[in-house]
Amino acid sequence: MIRKLETGGERGTVYAGVDYRGAFPGVCYQTLDMKEPQVLPLDFGGQDSRVACFRKVLSALRHYGKKEEIFAVVVLPSLSREGMRQYQKDAYEAGFLEGQLLMINGPESIVHFVMHQTNDIWQQQVWLLEFESEEVKATCMEVNKRTAPMLVQVKEPESWYVGTLLDGMRDERLLQEVQKRFDRQKVSAVFLTGTDLNSRDYKKSREAICRRRRVFLVDQIYARGACALAGDEKAKRPYLFLSEQTLLYNVGIRSSEAGKESVHTILSAGCSWYEAKASCEVVLLTETLLEFSFPSMLGGEPIREGMFLTDLPRRPRGTSRLLLEVQFTSPVQCEVKVTDLGFGEMYPSSDLYWKETFVLEEQEGQDGTGSRL
Repeated sequence: MIRKLETGGERGTVYAGVDYRGAFPGVCYQTLDMKEPQVLPLDFGGQDSRVACFRKVLSALRHYGKKEEIFAVVVLPSLSREGMRQYQKDAYEAGFLEGQLLMINGPESIVHFVMHQTNDIWQQQVWLLEFESEEVKATCMEVNKRTAPMLVQVKEPESWYVGTLLDGMRDERLLQEVQKRFDRQKVSAVFLTGTDLNSRDYKKSREAICRRRRVFLVDQIYARGACALAGDEKAKRPYLFLSEQTLLYNVGIRSSEAGKESVHTILSAGCSWYEAKASCEVVLLTETLLEFSFPSMLGGEPIREGMFLTDLPRRPRGTSRLLLEVQFTSPVQCEVKVTDLGFGEMYPSSDLYWKETFVLEEQEGQDGTGSRL
């Protein structure tokens, strides 16, 4: 279900996807000699805490590789900062090492699962239908192939009430919902969980779902998608998942190299905004003004901002070394801290630092807190 892994690593590396949206986790794993993730069957009966569940997952994964070579992506029900901190705390207490875990949400795991299929699967809309006792949770995904990287969006899930099989109307109700969506749009693939879509119980809706499109039954789709991401998390992917957590802006600073002006990228878009953090050192060549550029992944003219280093000591050209630290506190709010490092023993640090917050989303009557250039 995923592409052949191209990342390096000795035999013993294990990639894992952990779907922790429910009371107990579902787990998939993959080693370097496996072509696709496999479900790891675990019995969590008697486990009375999340720490105990994480400990059981780690113990099972260690049968397939070294503890230090385990890389896991965990799917959470939500991505609040407090929630993520608590899950990380429990995982670390269970024995996972810092840096071994990445947290994502359900829609993102679906994206990684689908985008690791052959491209004929996601040429048009892709739907995930999750069958429950009386409802079907329906999620639609679309890929904009005209951009580079391709932009992938997941729509808000819908809940289709179809009733139970016993009331005799489940097939007809499902057919109505499917026709309402699929007949108006081009759908290239449908993934199904929680059902076998047998011809006896779903005679009419089965035909509508399967007409002129590819349909797959899949278990543990969220864990499989997370496992796919664990395998290439550091690789440069040809697609970018768009959500309310996605950082859409690159952060660059105007610089000079070999006499030519350019924009040096400090932080790249595409990650989750709450993970967006970077730092670098620069040498100031001219006036005490730093010029930042924030190009959007969605296109258009970059936002440009200026930051004045008030009271920076006067020194000869090229003898002020600065530490730049950048982080995002929301998808559209970037905080920059600049610290004067001086220049060796000749020009010691002044211990001065400057902070600026740039708001990158235009609001009516506001230009942000930075100096717009």
